[in-house]
Amino acid sequence: MSETVLYILILVFTILSVGLAFFVWKKSTELKIKRQKQEASIQAHAIAAQEQKDYLIDSIRIISRSIYDGQCPMAEGCIRLKVLIDNYAPQLHQQPELQVVELMYSKTSHIPTLEAWKRLSSKEKIPFQEQLNSLEQQYSDEIRKAALFLKDYAFDKRVH
Repeated sequence: MSETVLYILILVFTILSVGLAFFVWKKSTELKIKRQKQEASIQAHAIAAQEQKDYLIDSIRIISRSIYDGQCPMAEGCIRLKVLIDNYAPQLHQQPELQVVELMYSKTSHIPTLEAWKRLSSKEKIPFQEQLNSLEQQYSDEIRKAALFLKDYAFDKRVH
């Protein structure tokens, strides 16, 4: 083999080696950037999930305090608590103290809410209001116990 061919082969392999090294460096840089973006996305989702969890806990505590202090209608508070607990930790409904929340929700599920309530005439609202008052009187002790339970519940010690 002549020296010229040998130098050409050395040059070709050198160029290939440099090209391959550049390709590997570029791919590893892209992979590193992709990994960083994924980690940032995971962290952002974790922060958002924690904020949502904190919002639910705060809302549950505020409504519980309002019920306990008599600042919120008991039936309305139970309906709101049911939805919040469903979003926070549905298994929390299995606590004996919170059975009344499920009960009130099921006994009031037929009553129109929000816009449907607003569309009712005053006369149409009367039977529903009487029913709500009756339920609140019947279950007031249990509802206050549930509110006290949730007001003081150690949400931060719970493990999901």
